[in-house]
Amino acid sequence: MRRFAPGAVPAPLLLVTGMVSLQCGTAFAKTLFEQTGPHAATLLRLLISAALLCLLSRPAVRLLRSHWRLLLPYGAVFAVMQFAFYEATSRLPLGVVVTVEYSGPLLLAALTSRRALDRLWVLLAAAGLLVLGGTRGLDDPVGLAAALLTGAALTGYILLGARVGRAVPGGAGLALGLTVAAVLALPAAPLLGMPSPATLLEPAVLGAALAVAVLTTVIPFSLEFAALRRLPPRVFAVLSTVEPVVAALAGLALLGEHLSAAQWAAVLCVVGAAVGTGVGTGTGAPDAPAEPAPPPGPTPAPPDRSPARKENGVHQP
Repeated sequence: MRRFAPGAVPAPLLLVTGMVSLQCGTAFAKTLFEQTGPHAATLLRLLISAALLCLLSRPAVRLLRSHWRLLLPYGAVFAVMQFAFYEATSRLPLGVVVTVEYSGPLLLAALTSRRALDRLWVLLAAAGLLVLGGTRGLDDPVGLAAALLTGAALTGYILLGARVGRAVPGGAGLALGLTVAAVLALPAAPLLGMPSPATLLEPAVLGAALAVAVLTTVIPFSLEFAALRRLPPRVFAVLSTVEPVVAALAGLALLGEHLSAAQWAAVLCVVGAAVGTGVGTGTGAPDAPAEPAPPPGPTPAPPDRSPARKENGVHQP
């Protein structure tokens, strides 16, 4: 039987699969909030996810020492993103939160684009967010602020994740980044109103937290991390902005969170802006630099047909 290789799957399909897993897991996590609260659920998710990914990838400690300047901000951004996201989803409908969250990647895609038309798409997305802000779903200012903070952290995650994916081999970068996030989150636990340790260690709570960790972190972020290694950050940002629709459908199907017509229009405005921004971009990996043309002169000798050697014993991705 052939071994599954993420590199053989198109990067956009990896993203869509991760989106479905993430939003279904998040919908399930909202039921866990009733027992633990959003902050405790986030901490359990980070701890369990970091442990699982470290068991799967077994990252070398030397990678953390050699890349700590990159992994420390990556883990910090990841922790902020997770705590802010769960705080927002505990207060607002899932589709509304994800729509506001992905305004950050859309702004990144527009700012790094050289096309004037992209500014019009940003205005369309801004109009959608203004409509969304005027609906009853955003009566909670703390939830809105948490969703906006999630969007800012997500933008940093995309930029740093691309660098970590190129600097750290395999899935070690994600595992180490989540480990850093979990370690940074531990001191904050007493300040966030955590329930008693006995509550967190109940078998039902731990089982639900394990399912949430797998569905919302291990599967989606592993797939997104693999996609980030093959896509430019701008293209990743554009493709990921279709997630508000996935989140709205997951909230509707699993939680019964019905959005109003105005809220659906706002979601579609953001998605439409993302699609418009991505037109003409392409979804492949960044183009390799063109090789310089050979200087005029005699016909060069045929290339060496001896077996190729690996540089430093490692094939470069």
